[in-house]
Amino acid sequence: MVILLVIITTGCKKSYQVDKKIENKLFQFTEIGNKELLTTKFPQQWRVRPYENSFPISESDAINESNLNKLDYFDNVKGKLLKNKKYISFMTEKGFRLDSIFVVDSISNKKQSFIYLKTSKTIEDPNYDFPPTVHQIDILVFENSQFSRKLNIYTKKSYPFAIDLKLGYFNKDGNLFTKEFKTDEENTIFTKEEHFKLSNDGLIIKQNSTIIKENKSSIAKKNILKEVDLIGAYKIYAPAVSNSNGEEISLGYFITIKSSTKAILSIDAKYSEDYGCEGEYRLTNNENVIHAKGKCDQDSVDDFYLKYENGKYFIKSKRFINQDWQETIKE
Repeated sequence: MVILLVIITTGCKKSYQVDKKIENKLFQFTEIGNKELLTTKFPQQWRVRPYENSFPISESDAINESNLNKLDYFDNVKGKLLKNKKYISFMTEKGFRLDSIFVVDSISNKKQSFIYLKTSKTIEDPNYDFPPTVHQIDILVFENSQFSRKLNIYTKKSYPFAIDLKLGYFNKDGNLFTKEFKTDEENTIFTKEEHFKLSNDGLIIKQNSTIIKENKSSIAKKNILKEVDLIGAYKIYAPAVSNSNGEEISLGYFITIKSSTKAILSIDAKYSEDYGCEGEYRLTNNENVIHAKGKCDQDSVDDFYLKYENGKYFIKSKRFINQDWQETIKE
């Protein structure tokens, strides 16, 4: 009887230990964000088009901006509006007005509690006619019901002419991957990438951090052509072959750029046959090179291109004998 009792007692103890391990293993965090953040690649910098009448941007720039917008998930995160003062003290900052708090989720593991909050704030600064806004998603960590620390998953600060964005993807194992961006009226810059680990015990450990450094010299060499610099009148006389009889002539191009998408071309030439492609031209931007297409664009011979480099403007066209870039005068 004694031997049987020992066997039964020992068997129960082993079963309890196995169940405890399973319990620890089963704990998972609630996932927040878009997993595609991990695999979506961004360049250090690209141009943006914040307004409909802004200067056109290249296809690659448009793709980068579209990818970034698709990864912004703040509006898709739902929660329950907090109507009491619970958690407010942990989210209040000096100079910020707390507009709303939503409880997205609340989970526990032993002594730790993890509260997911979605907040909206306003920066109270009299220097702004339109006060900047801040949207955040954070996880508050409590131990034995006492506040311990906070992990920021998402932050978007919207200023009148700029945006600071921190996108985070937080997985079920407690890994947080973040990418940070700064956007103004001309460019988006990829500034930082980080990896944090939130343990089941509520500890936050930084795993990796990469600062995407600005290469100022390379940015200067890009010679970004702003719309305000583009609009105006340009002229050039260049040797060309006449469409009339194949004679070499001096072909005059007088270009008036009305907007980021429209230009008017007037031509000065010896023979009337060389005037046929005068008129309105449509403009597109490809990596800061302006491509102009008019009514004679069937074979691109009469298209012309403009670019800005080292404070000067240059033109290129297949109509000219010299088909390299030639300096043009902006009047």
